[in-house]
Amino acid sequence: MSGPSVGCGDSAVATYTEPVTFRDQVGPSLTRLFANRSREVGQSGLVNVLYQSTLKYLGGSFDGTTITVYLSGSFFLGGVCDIPRAEAQINLTAIAAAGAKRAAVFVNGRPMADVLSLK
Repeated sequence: MSGPSVGCGDSAVATYTEPVTFRDQVGPSLTRLFANRSREVGQSGLVNVLYQSTLKYLGGSFDGTTITVYLSGSFFLGGVCDIPRAEAQINLTAIAAAGAKRAAVFVNGRPMADVLSLK
């Protein structure tokens, strides 16, 4: 399977769970993503780079185009290639859940890109 290109020659691919309906799809979707403590997603060959992270969904807002998401916690990643993977997993989950065109994610009040920056 392949999807949008994400750092180090990888691609982001959607996975599915049993159907669950909520008024706010973003919170439950991200909470489910963060609750997965397995690196491998079944026997699919797909990887969850967030499995060691301690992220929690605090809230969000949607303006019709951009989903803005507020998280707390810390990232625990396996290396530099996991940075774009983590960004993609969070952004694409939020975008899909909200039906948005883009996501703006903040972790502990800072833009996710700044939190994950190696600078």
